[in-house]
Amino acid sequence: MNRLAAAGWRCLTLSVALAILTAACGSNAAPAPGSGGPQPASLNVELDWVPNPDHVGFYYAQHQGDFARQHLTVNFRVPSSAADPLKLVGLGKADLAISYEPELFYGQQEHLPVTAVAAVIPVPLNGLIVSPKLRVTSLCQIKGHSVGFTGVPSDFAFYSTLLHTCHLTRKQVPYQTVGYNLVPSILSGKVDSIIGGYRNVEAIQISQEMKRKATDFPANQLGVPPYDELVLVASTSRLRSDPGYASAVRRFVAALLAGTSAATKNPAAATAVMQSVSQYSATFLKASVPYTLKLLGQHTGLPMGCLDLAAWQDFGSWLKAHKLVRGTPDAAAIMTNRYLPHPSCQGQGGA
Repeated sequence: MNRLAAAGWRCLTLSVALAILTAACGSNAAPAPGSGGPQPASLNVELDWVPNPDHVGFYYAQHQGDFARQHLTVNFRVPSSAADPLKLVGLGKADLAISYEPELFYGQQEHLPVTAVAAVIPVPLNGLIVSPKLRVTSLCQIKGHSVGFTGVPSDFAFYSTLLHTCHLTRKQVPYQTVGYNLVPSILSGKVDSIIGGYRNVEAIQISQEMKRKATDFPANQLGVPPYDELVLVASTSRLRSDPGYASAVRRFVAALLAGTSAATKNPAAATAVMQSVSQYSATFLKASVPYTLKLLGQHTGLPMGCLDLAAWQDFGSWLKAHKLVRGTPDAAAIMTNRYLPHPSCQGQGGA
């Protein structure tokens, strides 16, 4: 599975943006809070893909009752397309969604009223994955070896950044488009490495199939600015106009962080929970879930869930430099730490 490639980091169409401007974004989350404490709320949460190790914090929070303690009833929904979650939140047809940091910048240029309210996976998962057959221990040793990727523009931008970082040419690192057959292209020897796969998914699948560990270099090692691979997204307009919705979002984030923190302390139990909701094999999940939980602790000096405004702006500038977005990215308008429980996050900026 290649969720990032499936999402394609695609631009949202102008017709969708125009539809959003005319759609009524009615609240179906929570009534306005009264004086008796938090009001019960029911939230529809659109996943970015089928349940997988990236969602371990959500499902563990649900398993141990963190949402219920916040007076929330949460319904996780699998999208028909990886491009849908952001649009559904903008249209008021979903309360929250899991999406990708680049998608927020793409949505911004189409005036999509959505805001990132927490980091779900705070580090890049995408990057370069090298066949276990090669003895590549440092990035620039990819010289003389081929790279395969899906063909979406972001993959080519990663590839170009890799070449720039290592002072290499396309002839020295030839590439070919392999569509979504990333793992098979490595297993068959069609290419020596891939861009577009995740280190906690495709790298593990390749390692298990080939009985040897695949070397991987996350995007920030390729020269791409650090970014949050997955984020939690809410409706900008509803956050501003609906106190009940804003309260429900704040409580949802608190429950998510509690579940994520608990999962990191008990990876075996978290793995068992994911086995009960995921279609992936037990062998894969026993490797991927604990590895994913380790990655959740790699945020650079910020509490769990925090969004780094300066890092977001740097990444937006990189997208602009590679012509992946039009106009001037404004990170402060599409992310906020206002709904996180950590006081230290509040000073990081954002909407």
